[in-house]
Order: sequence, then structure tokens, then C-alpha cells
Amino acid sequence: MLMDFQMEGGQAITAEIMTEMENIPEGYNSPSHEIRTFELPSSVWITMFTSYAVFFGALFIATGHGTAAIFALVVSMAYAVMYFGTAAVLNNVTAAERKALPPVDPIGGIETQTGWMNNRAANAQILTVPILLALFACAFAVIRALV
Repeated sequence: MLMDFQMEGGQAITAEIMTEMENIPEGYNSPSHEIRTFELPSSVWITMFTSYAVFFGALFIATGHGTAAIFALVVSMAYAVMYFGTAAVLNNVTAAERKALPPVDPIGGIETQTGWMNNRAANAQILTVPILLALFACAFAVIRALV
């Protein structure tokens, strides 16, 4: 009895997995190695770093009139450099191993916990916070200049 239930449960799960696999985009089915790097296009990195530069620049223009504000901005910039620097160092740890792997097949998106995302949607999620931070700092600088 218990064995029959486990067999039926296993068959149900197998059928569910097979149904999900049928809905995966064609390019995703190609075999590729595990991606152990960020593998973002340079345009995403340029946009991200430009957004953070605008953010810190606008905050400096808006609040950089006192020693305490300048100190706070320098500490914040140091944390940003540490954040991206740590990621860069960890990314380079396995660089030699990744060079030995075959190139990754471009599949036009990524599989996430909630489902398939094309590159445009993934890039939008990656860049939303940096761009909005830059817009916030610019608005703050304009308001500070007007008041």
C-alpha cells in the first residue's frame, strides 16, 4: 500500500516535470556549463557605474558643503568600492578554470525562481535601483539648489 502511493507520487512528479520541460524556450534546452561569473554585457556595467557616479556626484553637489557631509559621502563611496571590488576579486578567483570551459551558448535570457526572463527584463531588474538612485540624487540636488 505504502509502496503503491510512493510509485504513484513519483509518476505524478515525473509527469509534472515533463510538462514544465515542454514549456521551456528552445534555446534553453541546449547543454551548457554552469555559469560562475556575472556575464553581463558591458552596457549594463557602464550604465550601473555611471548611475552610481551620478548618484554620488549629485549628492556631493547637494550636501558637500560641510565636513561631516563630505566624510559621510567618502565613507559611502568606500563602501561602494568595497562592494564592487569584493565581487571583482571573487569573480577572478576561478578565472583560470572558466577559460578551460567551452563558451556558454547564448540563450537569450535566464531561468529564475519565478520563471523564464528574457535579457531585457533581467537587465531592467538589475538597473532599476542604480538608475532610480541617480534620479533621486539629481532631484535632491535640484531641490537643494532652489531652496
